[in-house]
Amino acid sequence: MTAVSTAVLLALPGFALAQTEKDCLLEGTVHKSGEAETGVTFHSARRYDEDARCRVRRSEKMEFKLPADPRLQEAPDGSTVKYRYQEQKDGSSKTELVSIGA
Repeated sequence: MTAVSTAVLLALPGFALAQTEKDCLLEGTVHKSGEAETGVTFHSARRYDEDARCRVRRSEKMEFKLPADPRLQEAPDGSTVKYRYQEQKDGSSKTELVSIGA
């Protein structure tokens, strides 16, 4: 299972979508601590697109489990990753790996 580190995220203005409370593009860095442990420390958040809403206070921490993805396991330590994070008004959330760069 992939471990996730929490990070302080930036507050960004946004526009409300129908049922989506947050629709963010999260950027982070891959950290490896052995073969079985891969973590990501997120350092920024912004709106996924111009119609999305992504309000996160500087002191707010978001905790969630990343979906299993072999691309993340194969990524070298220090790689930059981008995830789409969607949180619905009912509190449910979904996270999707968008890209991995070196």
